[in-house]
Amino acid sequence: MLPSRRPLAPERRNLALAYGLWALGLVGVCGLHRFYNRKPLSGTLWLVTFGFCFVGQLVDLWLMPELVDQANGILLLRAPSQSVELQLVQLARRSGEAGFTLNDALLEMDLPDGMDSREVRQEIERLLHANLLDVGNDERGRVVYREP
Repeated sequence: MLPSRRPLAPERRNLALAYGLWALGLVGVCGLHRFYNRKPLSGTLWLVTFGFCFVGQLVDLWLMPELVDQANGILLLRAPSQSVELQLVQLARRSGEAGFTLNDALLEMDLPDGMDSREVRQEIERLLHANLLDVGNDERGRVVYREP
């Protein structure tokens, strides 16, 4: 039986690399920058028409930042599969009597981009006040959170 794999997250596109691929058009290989920026149809068109007789290639020199921004736009739409609140409550249930630490939460959760430990701690505090989590200490004296 094959192990299940998470689909790979799309990679961020780099403006400098996109300009480097654009520069290959100067030696006759036009359109690679469009393939790189997730535009395979126009990339193919640029490739077979020599970048629309190099006019389209020149226009792309000024459009490159916008092309890279559009290619990276898909990353902005990526959201965690579940809310942070739900992930914390599920982690508490899985942890049982042993509970979980803030470090456990940071390592196991699928956090939205840019969310840091301070914001996770605030969400835990909110769940404590809503009586959805309980706080205590483990045998080593660490602060742990459990399901009430």
